[in-house]
Amino acid sequence: MRVRDHIALSTAGAALVSPLLGRRALDLWAAGVFVDADHYLWFCLRQRRWSPPAAIRFFNQAHAPQHPATRVLHSPAALLAVLVAGVRRRELLPVALGMGLHVVLDAHHDARMDEARAAALERDDFSCQACGTRAGYVGTHLREQPWLLPSYEPRNLIALCGPCHEAAHVRSGRAGSWR
Repeated sequence: MRVRDHIALSTAGAALVSPLLGRRALDLWAAGVFVDADHYLWFCLRQRRWSPPAAIRFFNQAHAPQHPATRVLHSPAALLAVLVAGVRRRELLPVALGMGLHVVLDAHHDARMDEARAAALERDDFSCQACGTRAGYVGTHLREQPWLLPSYEPRNLIALCGPCHEAAHVRSGRAGSWR
């Protein structure tokens, strides 16, 4: 899920629980957004660059790396550690809740996207819609995405082979605009 989607959903969640948590709702919001700092830190260390826009472009490429170090703060161990700390220091419970909600949103997003990808591949007969190939890897590319919050409609995905998928990202300069 994109950073802007996490910001929007964390903001809505913090607003909903603010009558119960008061100022601690900001902790929930911050944890829900800044848990993705592991992605950025990995990018900075591996690429030796400190540019947030460059990191976003890097992770929006067709086959962005999925190294375990990009998800350290998303791990069960990290979530459990913050939860245990929250049991001992109650002011940390909103942080644990924010991080946990972020991870649950990511899992929900991944499951819904997997369903949409499978439907799009079947619709496109497992062949690249740009060059027609059926050999090698044929995956999906997100050709349209609402500006805010993801869409899980298979019509927003198109089957592309690896080279055509890379070309779509190069052509558009970002994810999600192959036509």
